[in-house]
Amino acid sequence: IEGGVEALEVLTPEEFEKSRGATVRVQHRVVALEPSKGRLVVESLIHRSRHDEAFDRFILATGARARRLGVDGEAAPGVFSLRGLEDAAALKTWLDTEPVRHVVVEGGGFEGLEMAEAMRDRAIRATILDTRGRVLGLDIADPMIAPMHEAMRARGVHVRAEQVTAIETEATGRVRAVRTNQGELIGCQAVIVAIGIEPRTALAESAGVHLGETGAIAVDDAMRTNVRTVWACGDVIEVPRVVDGNAVHWPLAPIGRRTARVAARNAAGARPADRFTGVTPSVAVRAFGIEAAHAGLSLDEARASGFDAEAIMVQHWSRVKMVPGSKPLHVRYVVEQGSGRLLGGELVGAEGAALRANVLVPWIRAGTTVREIAEEMDLVYNPPIAPATDPLRIAAAKAMRSVKGAGR
Repeated sequence: IEGGVEALEVLTPEEFEKSRGATVRVQHRVVALEPSKGRLVVESLIHRSRHDEAFDRFILATGARARRLGVDGEAAPGVFSLRGLEDAAALKTWLDTEPVRHVVVEGGGFEGLEMAEAMRDRAIRATILDTRGRVLGLDIADPMIAPMHEAMRARGVHVRAEQVTAIETEATGRVRAVRTNQGELIGCQAVIVAIGIEPRTALAESAGVHLGETGAIAVDDAMRTNVRTVWACGDVIEVPRVVDGNAVHWPLAPIGRRTARVAARNAAGARPADRFTGVTPSVAVRAFGIEAAHAGLSLDEARASGFDAEAIMVQHWSRVKMVPGSKPLHVRYVVEQGSGRLLGGELVGAEGAALRANVLVPWIRAGTTVREIAEEMDLVYNPPIAPATDPLRIAAAKAMRSVKGAGR
């Protein structure tokens, strides 16, 4: 919302047709899918007309929608959720043209955090409402989040352990305040709803496609659904988590690209069939000058999956301590007792957190133990870049000493 929204458009429909050799029909939607007949019904949103199309194989890539609050006043001008480019453009226009002094952000996840920072960059007050009373509650453990909260408070952003129960408007219909579950009335001129997304499954369900435990479409490792001529990919499907095999809905661009590639190759008749090998969940954000990153399982997730797991935490330095600019870096590992296997990790600091989380991903995927990390992994050493003993190895060494059986 600070730059040109148009810059985020990779290809226009015309460019896609020319470069990819595919027919693109914008302003059309599929309103019925009948796999048994090899038929679908397409509606033109411009002409309000419908026609039938025949198909041999079909790929569902209907994506996901932003979750709604489901409260009175949510449809008022000045209430926004961010899912597509048009959402970002609408919010930017509102901020550019309306006298916005205070924005309430519902949800303290990655998106809510980034929105709060964007408001402060515009010199607009921002308040985050999250029932946990903190940010990044699903990805970063309580003992790790203090640096982010301190940085937020320094910029005048506060997190309140509340949630919106109603949105009140002026006589003109515009937002004037939110009412919370604590009975508070918070004045504002805009509300940003950042409480996650949900898969768009209506078309799939109408065609007899099964959903999985997460509420997203269930597919096999070839991205095929239970309907023989229908594949699915992207934000509408659930995928297996490598660490424990459990199905998760992980709607991020890298997984969308991977699953789309597999679905397209297999729907086109690839032999042997292409296979999706699972996801190692990983996310990161940089906001208010602090990086926070997560990879693999949290401690709660590990225990819920049946692992006998413990967590350890260390604080070290992003570079050699005496080098100007070196910053404290907090590392937390989730480790399986007995085997010493690394199940997950979190990093928080002013620098060096996000990209180190990338290092954790292949370790977690491969079942690497903390002993192997501490004693066998050769990581970069250069004083202005990283210390001789990297924080990732420092954490592994502590896990060897602290977690039962991890030092074997």
